[in-house]
Amino acid sequence: MILVLRLLVILSCSTIASGLIAQSTTQYYTTHQSVKFRPGVYVKIDMVKRNRPIPSTWIETDMDVTHHDFYANITKADEIIFFDDNGVRTSIPTDSIWGYSHNGDLHINIYGDFHRIDYVGRISHFIALKSTLVEFEIKGRRPWNIHYLTFEAVVKNKGYLVDLVDDKVSVFDVAGLEQVLKEDPQLWNEFMALKKRKKEKLKYVFLTRYNEKFPLDIPF
Repeated sequence: MILVLRLLVILSCSTIASGLIAQSTTQYYTTHQSVKFRPGVYVKIDMVKRNRPIPSTWIETDMDVTHHDFYANITKADEIIFFDDNGVRTSIPTDSIWGYSHNGDLHINIYGDFHRIDYVGRISHFIALKSTLVEFEIKGRRPWNIHYLTFEAVVKNKGYLVDLVDDKVSVFDVAGLEQVLKEDPQLWNEFMALKKRKKEKLKYVFLTRYNEKFPLDIPF
């Protein structure tokens, strides 16, 4: 039962999302604010930078566009059909879109799987999540009294970095962060002077410092 409770805690934590409500179309977010992306489908990275996705009302579908899982469901289709700014009906393969936003959170498309970006900056961070079914055997007092419980568990894979300016994705390890920090000699020298274990421990600290020096401006 302890293992079951641990799984339930993992599942609960993986559903938490954060963000602030944007109220102006003339202001910009900075790295000191939680970016609230507009809901919709982002075909290209330029749409992310402008915070101008394809809204659900422009998408041609029989699905309920008000459903909380609309974007997760629509991105399971082979293609997305929508109307552009000029009212022209257009279709695009789903596996070629950049991603989508729901409840202010940005989801990036990596090889057909969509992952929520949990830290937004010039260099953003996300962890690829994969669900798997786990079966537990519970034995009773008698040999034939055996029950099986099956749960959907969330397994964390590697962390990744995504450059929201150059649209590059890399593994979030020490080597990957070293490449990012090369843009700033001061941060790079500080990081390279650390021992390997210290580098691993301070990865998030140096990622935050980098984003503070190179802020990402996203319109509300």
